[in-house]
Amino acid sequence: MSWFVKVEGRVYGPYTPPQMRAFVGEGRIASHSMVSSDKDGEFAPAAEIEELKSWFGESEGGTVVEKRVTPGARPANFVIITEITSENGADFRNSLAAYGDVESVTGGVWLLRGPTTAAVLRNELSHVLDRDDKLLIIDASHDRAAWFNLGSEADQNIRDLWGRAN
Repeated sequence: MSWFVKVEGRVYGPYTPPQMRAFVGEGRIASHSMVSSDKDGEFAPAAEIEELKSWFGESEGGTVVEKRVTPGARPANFVIITEITSENGADFRNSLAAYGDVESVTGGVWLLRGPTTAAVLRNELSHVLDRDDKLLIIDASHDRAAWFNLGSEADQNIRDLWGRAN
């Protein structure tokens, strides 16, 4: 059997079951990733496909229990700030919880401690967000930041501010 993955309208594959399982372990395929066994067939979230479901460590209630570890990353403290206007808030929180211990500070602001990086978090969490949703991740342990969909002006302002010499 072969598997195909659809990302932003593009179809990738075919991949063997061992490749797919490895991708899940690496965080390259998430429970919300759209997959199909037929390149031209219907795509569905990976966690809804019986053959793949157990790879995500989901209970029958659909809650992710297995934590993801970014290879080579040490535990770090993150501040995650979002503006989620879509209906993806619950999916975002579930995806975030897969990367470590999470505490909600206030609406749209979380603290996370986990073995990952700001860039990995941005790349993975942005797949859950829509075009109008915004995301800023600050790695408080390593003085790093990553963001998604803040706009070109905010992008430049962040780079200018954090790039200034003391």
